[in-house]
Amino acid sequence: MKLLKWSLAFLVLANIGLWMWAMWYKDMPGEEDETLNALPALSPYKMRLLSEPGVNLVPRKTLAGCYRIGPFVDSDQTVKAAAILHEQRLGFTQRDEEQKVVTYRVYLPPLASREAVEKQRQELTRLGFSDHAVILEEGWHNAISLGLFSIPANAEHRVRELAAKGVTAKVQSLTQTRLLHWLEITGPFLAETLSRLKEMDWDAKDVQLSEFVCPGANTAASKEVSSATKPDNAPH
Repeated sequence: MKLLKWSLAFLVLANIGLWMWAMWYKDMPGEEDETLNALPALSPYKMRLLSEPGVNLVPRKTLAGCYRIGPFVDSDQTVKAAAILHEQRLGFTQRDEEQKVVTYRVYLPPLASREAVEKQRQELTRLGFSDHAVILEEGWHNAISLGLFSIPANAEHRVRELAAKGVTAKVQSLTQTRLLHWLEITGPFLAETLSRLKEMDWDAKDVQLSEFVCPGANTAASKEVSSATKPDNAPH
């Protein structure tokens, strides 16, 4: 009888303990609840897909205009630059133009023999003029060049220096034609692409990126001016 009473009392206490544990665990916040509570509230009605109508996308900045790279004097350098533009996926055209270059040569007229030429060159070196060479062009046999100058005043100055040392020299103007190569790019293209091209090392002297007037721009501008100045009563 006493054993039965203790058994009933144990069952009652066990049920009370189970009820209290269940109530305490239910009310205690867990780590997951705290994480969810820390997140900002989401507003589903404010969310839109990128492909949904009404979404404004910020476009990447593009530039219009015409730019050219050059001038290239060497054909191999032009080919290398064209390969770089191909890698950048840029369309371009190559334009070649002839340029006349005038230089001024200071020289001594042809001498009687090769021995006289060598003797004269030794004398020039003794006088302090080391920039001299035998001219090998046809019709200039045994003539001596004393330097090439791009500015005529510099050539005349050299003649005066030689005259002060007792050497009579002359000046000859030489006109040469050289071929220049340009790579022309027509926009639009991305602004960062233009910046990248400006910083590019083209491995060629005096080669740079520059803007030029697009083909047909002058014609279009003249048409606009002509249309704007037409009288109101002019026939259409």
